[in-house]
Amino acid sequence: MSQHSLFGAGGGPEDRTLYYGDCLTWMTQWDDKTVDLIYLDPPFKSDANYNILFRDRGAGKAQYRAFDDTWHWNDRAEARLAVYQGAAARPARRAVLGLYEVLGECGMLAYLTYMAERLEQMKRILKPTGSIYLHCDPTASHYLKVLMDAVFGVPNFRNEVHWYYYNKMHDRRKKLFAAASDTMLFYVRDIGSDFTFRQLTEIREKPVRQLVRKKVRGKMVNARDQHGKLMYQTKRRRTIDNVWRIPCLQPASKERLGYPTQKPLKLLDRVISASTNPGDLVLDPFCGCGTAVDAANRLNRRWAGIDISSFAIDLICDRRMADQHIEVKGTPFSLKAAERLARERPFEFESWAIMRMAGFRPNTVRGRDGGVDGRATLAVKPSDHDSRLALAQVKGGRFSLSQLRDFLHVTNREKAALGVYVTLNPVRTKGAQQETWKARTVRVGAEEYPRCQLWSIADYFEGRRPHLPTMTDPYTGRPLNQGELFA
Repeated sequence: MSQHSLFGAGGGPEDRTLYYGDCLTWMTQWDDKTVDLIYLDPPFKSDANYNILFRDRGAGKAQYRAFDDTWHWNDRAEARLAVYQGAAARPARRAVLGLYEVLGECGMLAYLTYMAERLEQMKRILKPTGSIYLHCDPTASHYLKVLMDAVFGVPNFRNEVHWYYYNKMHDRRKKLFAAASDTMLFYVRDIGSDFTFRQLTEIREKPVRQLVRKKVRGKMVNARDQHGKLMYQTKRRRTIDNVWRIPCLQPASKERLGYPTQKPLKLLDRVISASTNPGDLVLDPFCGCGTAVDAANRLNRRWAGIDISSFAIDLICDRRMADQHIEVKGTPFSLKAAERLARERPFEFESWAIMRMAGFRPNTVRGRDGGVDGRATLAVKPSDHDSRLALAQVKGGRFSLSQLRDFLHVTNREKAALGVYVTLNPVRTKGAQQETWKARTVRVGAEEYPRCQLWSIADYFEGRRPHLPTMTDPYTGRPLNQGELFA
């Protein structure tokens, strides 16, 4: 079961919580030194075009644009660079400007400036005894290490861990060695602190038979038994080095969830076991399908994850960790999430739904709304009506024709120019259509608008706007088109 909340700020990341949205937005709200371990597997700047995931899985145009912008040099990338050019105290400034000299204005630099501002926040929220593992591939690993050295400091670098995943496939048309590994850059927050680290061992695939040695008169010699025969011991465990031999997930693996960049649980088990203690807080700012948070949960660690993809959040809640109690913070990002919010927190759902229409503001008094959940003011007075008032009512349950008629009565009672009846799913019944037709239309300028309009949250997620005239911004008074909500 999962619970959704619209807002969350202050303190640090909350335990057993997923945060929907840009990790930069969430991390800036949290206090310093609140996280014990950060593992991140950010989108790689590669020809595979990672943002296809968000386009194909129905995460919405906003999520697709967010990642598409990451790869291209555009106004946002230029603005990030300008900040670093003018902010001498930013930790990553010298690295960003140096990379600018080498790379110029290109997609790679856009990606690196995007990562730089997020890495700075990660250092800020990491505890002095904490660690960070940045998972990357050769496309950008050398550039990212420059950023990590700048942000976390060269002395705080511990290892370049190589995940060797046994790639057996190779395109012989390509004149290169088959890629079979990724890299994790392992840094600590403060090398001078008693940072958490546990040397790990693993069982050998093939036990090793070794001679037993003992010290005699200051020298190491081979040990012998009472019969004078050499003594041997069988070693079944080995100390784990910085090359981690862990197979990638096979198509038939029980772990596989259909997520293109999914990592095996064993990989994250190793990271978390080495650099945290039970009860420590683990954060994954690009949590994807949730391998890191699932591993942390299994190892009795506290955890939090962030992702900009609604598909990823739903995948964790509904498949990977469906048996867990998970809190999800952030505005609803899919129809399924909106339905959950309407069911569990109806007043928050009403406020959120009202604010999907530009110019409408929700009622602040609960329970005494007189059948009205939101109000707006038309920017221009209709030519055939004396009022500029627009009303809205939100229903999160099943459609009721009698409730629609009640709302029409309220619209007439308030002498409103028009009203919007908002439901979760589209209403197409003949009775509902007849009631809206009876209400007729209102003329604003040269265009006519339905005096009573049916609109749904499903329409919102599919990009269909309510057919409304220009409203005034309730906070500034300026004209506000409905299209501005979907820009």
